Amino acid sequence: MAPTLTVALVHHPVLDRRGDEIASTVDHFDVMDASRLSLTYPLRRIYVVNPVPAQRALVERLIAHGNAAADRDEARGAFSKTAWAPDLETVVGEHEDELGVAPTVVATSARASGRDLGFGTVRRRLHDGEAMLLLVGKAWGLAPRVLEQADVRLEPIDAGTGFNHLSVRSALAILLDRLLAPA
Repeated sequence: MAPTLTVALVHHPVLDRRGDEIASTVDHFDVMDASRLSLTYPLRRIYVVNPVPAQRALVERLIAHGNAAADRDEARGAFSKTAWAPDLETVVGEHEDELGVAPTVVATSARASGRDLGFGTVRRRLHDGEAMLLLVGKAWGLAPRVLEQADVRLEPIDAGTGFNHLSVRSALAILLDRLLAPA
């Protein structure tokens, strides 16, 4: 059985560098690279979560562009797994409607907490058939209320250097590889 993993690239609610809750802007490189990751790894869907109407229009244009480019160049792949959502409640609701089960919400952060689960544990649960929604925050990370409401907090990426504040594109690639790549 293939794992059921959905990803939310969360732009709201996230923090700015001062710790204030904001809606961050969509970066077209993030959408394009995440969409390509959704074709490389067996993801159910990747959502770009942002409540701002102009940002929705941008995301939809990027998806349309990716799909049109796929028609011209099959190596690019269609962005059929990428979607926009105004908020996390919509993402969870669509997951429940389509699969008949609420996902286990897995939050990520560069900061460790006392409730982090290791990659191996989350990977086993995912590969044992547990449907999961992986939240990856933009700007300075997910807002505390999102981290607190998540069912699971995944341990931070640690390569032994003491530095782990990665771009969301880099972090997402590492997360997906650690959770989904064949053993």
